[in-house]
Amino acid sequence: MGKYQQEWKQLMQSNPEFNDWKIRASGGDLLIRVPEDTDMDLLKMQFSDLISAVAPLVKSPPSTLKFYVGNSDQADFIFTLN
Repeated sequence: MGKYQQEWKQLMQSNPEFNDWKIRASGGDLLIRVPEDTDMDLLKMQFSDLISAVAPLVKSPPSTLKFYVGNSDQADFIFTLN
């Protein structure tokens, strides 16, 4: 796991906004499992706004990071941060 990815994971896990999300690293990506009752269409539209509070706290040099977000065994959407 890269330092950038690790920092994102740790910051998101420590943020109360994401308490009910299960966040783990896989390769160079983050896999996020949200509760089953999550409105995935709404989350997809609001995802960048939700994680924007974490972005200024990341001190590592940025690199491409993919967030695979779903509430089942298969990702419902992928958000790429460049």
